[in-house]
Amino acid sequence: MIARLLFGLTFAAALAGCERQPRAGADAAALRELVGSEPVVLLSTRQCGYCMKLRNDLGAWGVRYREVDVERSEEGRRAFALLRASGVPIVLIDDTVVHGYAPRRIRRLLAGADLLPAGAASPSS
Repeated sequence: MIARLLFGLTFAAALAGCERQPRAGADAAALRELVGSEPVVLLSTRQCGYCMKLRNDLGAWGVRYREVDVERSEEGRRAFALLRASGVPIVLIDDTVVHGYAPRRIRRLLAGADLLPAGAASPSS
């Protein structure tokens, strides 16, 4: 119970939604081994407001992605631990990891990887 409470508090503290760079030691190959080869993977939780916003953005842009819940799935917990993350959302685009809600940066990365359909809507913020 204490571990779950600490896990929840970690998420609550990180919900500021700020963009951060990946932490040192994050191994893209090991992460890919955990979450699969889909070009876009969203690590999230059900209750995270920024995760919901990012789901909406990705949907509005027509981007196909795989979602992995870091609270409810073992692979999600392992990916979260591998990244030494402190909150969600986390997006993996090819081998680039974006921590936090950063729609403009995510959109640029998607466009650069040719994963953004033509005529996609602009970011919500």
